[in-house]
Amino acid sequence: MDKKVKVIELTSLDRFRNDLLNVLEPEKVEELLKWYLNSYGGINFKFGYNSPIFRARKCLTEHGYNNISEIYPPPSEKCTVGRMNEEGQAIFYGAFSPGTALAEINAKEGDYVHVARFQLPEKSDAGIRCFAIGEVHNAYHGVNTISLGMFNEIRDLIRRLGEDDIRGLLSYLYMDAFSAELLNSIRAHEVNYVYSRIFCRLLLGKYKDVDGIIYPSAKVKGASNIVLRSESVEEKIQIVGNDVLKVKKMYPYGIVELDLVKSAKGQTLNGDIVW
Repeated sequence: MDKKVKVIELTSLDRFRNDLLNVLEPEKVEELLKWYLNSYGGINFKFGYNSPIFRARKCLTEHGYNNISEIYPPPSEKCTVGRMNEEGQAIFYGAFSPGTALAEINAKEGDYVHVARFQLPEKSDAGIRCFAIGEVHNAYHGVNTISLGMFNEIRDLIRRLGEDDIRGLLSYLYMDAFSAELLNSIRAHEVNYVYSRIFCRLLLGKYKDVDGIIYPSAKVKGASNIVLRSESVEEKIQIVGNDVLKVKKMYPYGIVELDLVKSAKGQTLNGDIVW
């Protein structure tokens, strides 16, 4: 994790936030975010994770999908604009819990949903490197959504920043919280995801060695999602399970009642799912 941070003067940040949120033209948004990202890069760290992450897709019937290619992101030519991707940009969206994955696709009572489980590298030295947007702000308020070791590192960073320059710390906290707001706005679809998708493209374009971004869910408060470059998915994670589920009831807070319809036995070398 980079322990050196740049900050923008607090009143300038407040003006910048108002300026950015009052423009919708992609070219102007990109110009403003390029300036902003010269100072804000969040924190990034390499981590191992011994639990699966989840990707959900609605099905037309209880049969689910037949090939894992239908669970992975579609090819670039079929990719439309999304929260964290431009048109024609394939990117992997995942969640750290099945309830969050279902909430993110707006699953409803009676829906059949195909949920795939993916395994990240379990050891950090071979792990995924991600930006963690909003985690400094979370840690400042005593909230831990990542590993305890990383939480302690961030708390130490906060302590040192506060000792050296309290105004700098407050500025950095503002940037981290504002960046999270750009990524998880519940109204982002109303502006064609112009802030979040340009932010993601610029940030990952600037740091080629980073695999993706962990960011707060727009659907489930306190939960996190992950987006990964397609090439990182191909090289570093693997699919370890497929289930078809029927949604009995969707509650707030990512709580779901489900019926298991069927579980796959595995998949063939060409990706066909064996039910």
